[in-house]
Amino acid sequence: MNTMTYLTEGTLSHGLRVAVRPLEPGDRMDLVNGFHHLSDESRYRRFMSPKPRLNNAEIRQLFETEELALVLVWQRSSCKDIVLGIAHAYRLSGDPATAEYCIAVTDEIHGKGAGRMLTNALAEEAKRRGIQRFTATMLGTNDAPARLLAGVGEVLADGCTMGTREMTVRLT
Repeated sequence: MNTMTYLTEGTLSHGLRVAVRPLEPGDRMDLVNGFHHLSDESRYRRFMSPKPRLNNAEIRQLFETEELALVLVWQRSSCKDIVLGIAHAYRLSGDPATAEYCIAVTDEIHGKGAGRMLTNALAEEAKRRGIQRFTATMLGTNDAPARLLAGVGEVLADGCTMGTREMTVRLT
């Protein structure tokens, strides 16, 4: 039986019951395996280059830092949650009130409200930890994370140079 504490729970637009909770050490293999369920296009849009696999340093950064990482899970009462997405915020070393925002959700739930649910929960948790702003770098053609960011705050900066979009929002 699952006894995990969730930060928020909800139902995606196609009826799947999901929840958001902090990333846990036991999620390591699920996250690595789940990465292979992202299409090549989704990986490219997230990492801005071809990305066949996560390297050990990237995995360590997610699991061995004090930074904020939340996962969206398919909530199941009789067995282990299934990780469907992750959002994280890493404080900038020169500006601890600002964190770099990143998100990835499985292709099957794109456009169903998963990114919004995960981003909203991340923003709320970030504010509780004293983070005032999110900044993000994305492909200029990847509008989804820009919409998600704009939904959690006031856009302070939004510019595109040579196909790369930089955006900063003040969390509200």
